[in-house]
Amino acid sequence: MLTLYFDYPFAASVVALLRLQRLADAGVAVAFEGFDPLGLDTALPVTLDQYEEIERHGREAADLGFALRRPSRRPSTLSAHLVGEVATRAGQGAAWRQACLAAYWHDDADLGDHGTLLALAAAAGLDLADVGEALGERAARLRLRQRMVVLRSRGIGGVPVLEVAGGTLVSPDLPDHDLRSLAGL
Repeated sequence: MLTLYFDYPFAASVVALLRLQRLADAGVAVAFEGFDPLGLDTALPVTLDQYEEIERHGREAADLGFALRRPSRRPSTLSAHLVGEVATRAGQGAAWRQACLAAYWHDDADLGDHGTLLALAAAAGLDLADVGEALGERAARLRLRQRMVVLRSRGIGGVPVLEVAGGTLVSPDLPDHDLRSLAGL
């Protein structure tokens, strides 16, 4: 089993998500867990580092069928990851991740805005009552933040990071055949 820790505004996460989703679609055991490495409740301006990351990973994303466009902000993504939990429980995790990627990278959407997330959830076919409850539940936000603190204490500070069953952390940049082998461990 492989677990990919990712965040939507990171170009390297986009590539990892696309590659590992293809493996999951082919039957490889992969779990996807959203991780907000910034941990802020506000959007930040795009940094030069983010632009450089887009340049570095843009070609690979394009080769995977996904164009990276320059965003205007780096939003807080905790709320998007809360909705991701709802989507995963409903069997719609892949559709939710794809909707968030397209919204952020193609439409410059603010993934920290609840109205935006509700519209994306409706388009992805999620139950809006469940999504609204997740977005409004303070305890769920706190639980997810606490989970991210625990992950940081285990060495997950940036994204993307791939965890192999047993707790070994590796780069998701490995060739597909290596990823398949690791998933079988």
